[in-house]
Amino acid sequence: MKRICLCLMMLLMMSACTSGQLESHPSPERLTELPEKRDVPNSFFTGSPVVPLSETEITEVTGWYREDAVFYLQEDGEHSSVHTYNLLTGESADFFQRDGWVVNIAPNVDYTLFAVQLVTPEHEAEVVIVDAAGEPQMTIEGLGDDYSVFWNPYVQNRLLAVAFLPDWEYAGYLVDVGTNEVKPVELEQPYVQWLSETEVAYLLWDELEPNYQAPLYIANLEDGKKKLWRENVISFMSFPGRLSLMVTVDSVYDLYSKYSFFRERELEQQIEMPILNTYSEQWWIPFYSYDAAGEIFYYARPKYSGDFLSYTDGFELIAYDVGTNAENKLAELESHEPMQIAPDGNYLLLGSRYESVFDIEQEVLVQLFE
Repeated sequence: MKRICLCLMMLLMMSACTSGQLESHPSPERLTELPEKRDVPNSFFTGSPVVPLSETEITEVTGWYREDAVFYLQEDGEHSSVHTYNLLTGESADFFQRDGWVVNIAPNVDYTLFAVQLVTPEHEAEVVIVDAAGEPQMTIEGLGDDYSVFWNPYVQNRLLAVAFLPDWEYAGYLVDVGTNEVKPVELEQPYVQWLSETEVAYLLWDELEPNYQAPLYIANLEDGKKKLWRENVISFMSFPGRLSLMVTVDSVYDLYSKYSFFRERELEQQIEMPILNTYSEQWWIPFYSYDAAGEIFYYARPKYSGDFLSYTDGFELIAYDVGTNAENKLAELESHEPMQIAPDGNYLLLGSRYESVFDIEQEVLVQLFE
């Protein structure tokens, strides 16, 4: 009998010890010391510090405000407003608002001035030049039905404004934001590229005989003198640092275009690009962006030559170093998309609405719109 009682007492003691180990009831004081639950940061999944936008009423991202922030638009039916968004902190701020709709925002070379292109409620075109705080410095209006803006990369407060008139006419104006001066200039073509403080280059297209190539001319906007640089050019782009890019082809039957980089009009490098044939006078040119600080040319390269309408095999995102003539494949792109490099060269906006950001250091694509 004593043994039975002793066994029962031991079983009860073991049960009590086991129950105490399985159940833990912290005191109210202990509960207050528990860490607050937090959301897992985006960088945990992507390796990139970029924070996606959370606003649902965003119309589109228009481009870079500075090296770590972008512009985005919001519309309410009567007007659109411009806001900035810091990609690293997730903070938004108001930048610019006026009656009407913003159609484009073009920065100058050092991102200290921005040309905000508007359509007013009366359906008139305006260009408002604002500083980095969004404060208007001058307004270009009453010159045409639409405008193109070409900032001078060698004189930060000057630009060339091309006003489009009825009946396919146009007029050029040199604009000095510092003095608010608007000076008419003669232009043979409405699309130009700056070569120096006073010179621009343009392709002189023959409107009566459409073609996929044209002669390339250089014009001095101060004295009006012009000269031929090269015959039979398909496309021409210029970049800060006296660098320019010329697209040519030896024959319409070739499988590759030649992309020639010039420094001070002297050939520096040359690469080949697979041709996507459009069977028209409109030659296919890949979307691209140029990082002036690193001298890196980013572009979307097709995997082989073919037909533009039937090509569906994606594109390679290439970073080409103009100085060293070396290239690096960064990613595979499903489609041909616009791109824009950040001022410091660390991030690349991608997409028709710039809805994603490519982190160049981490080589990952982050979706901006959640």
